[in-house]
Amino acid sequence: MSDVQFFSKVSTQRLTSLDEDHKAEQKQILEDQAHWAKYGTNRPRRGSPSKTELMEQLSRERFPEDDF
Repeated sequence: MSDVQFFSKVSTQRLTSLDEDHKAEQKQILEDQAHWAKYGTNRPRRGSPSKTELMEQLSRERFPEDDF
């Protein structure tokens, strides 16, 4: 066992518990919610039409149905 060779430095990292991870995530979520409540979101009020809706609208404009 004394023949072990190290090829790089080992950096130690403090491991966090699930409870600590959960608290950190909850803190970020609450901060985000407060920001969204104050400034709103970047989402448009109504989403842009889908490609299918655009094509249907274009077809109706180019080829209107004649009611005889």
